[in-house]
Amino acid sequence: MKINIENLNRKRKISPGKITKICQVVLKSLKKNNIELNIVFVSNQKIRSLNRKYLKSDRATDVLAFDQGPIKEKTVFKNLGDIIVSSDKAFQNAQLFNVTFFEEIALYVIHGILHLLGYDDVKNKDKIIMKEKENAFLKKVSHIF
Repeated sequence: MKINIENLNRKRKISPGKITKICQVVLKSLKKNNIELNIVFVSNQKIRSLNRKYLKSDRATDVLAFDQGPIKEKTVFKNLGDIIVSSDKAFQNAQLFNVTFFEEIALYVIHGILHLLGYDDVKNKDKIIMKEKENAFLKKVSHIF
């Protein structure tokens, strides 16, 4: 398993070690061991720009997930995709929902991984399933934060 983490939002400190541990717990639980995953932390301004460009939605969101699609050549790791997290949005929502900044970051990372693995939250029934998975994983990784 290979987790690549980059923080482009210097206003918010991120713990790459903790993020990696969360990813490992989630991916191992879902039996996804030979995975490469990219996670980039950005500002509200940057995620709004990406959301506008790729999803035609002109607003800052919390997390975007971009699937890499099928891999044609034989590789050691399957590149699952890219997760873009607004650490500004995590900071704002942590205060709003009375949780820690890192708990909110963990939620966004888990949410992004689930999207890359095919979970969706458009229809209400799918949203319920995804929320249950998120909550189960948050409980499972709570010792990390």
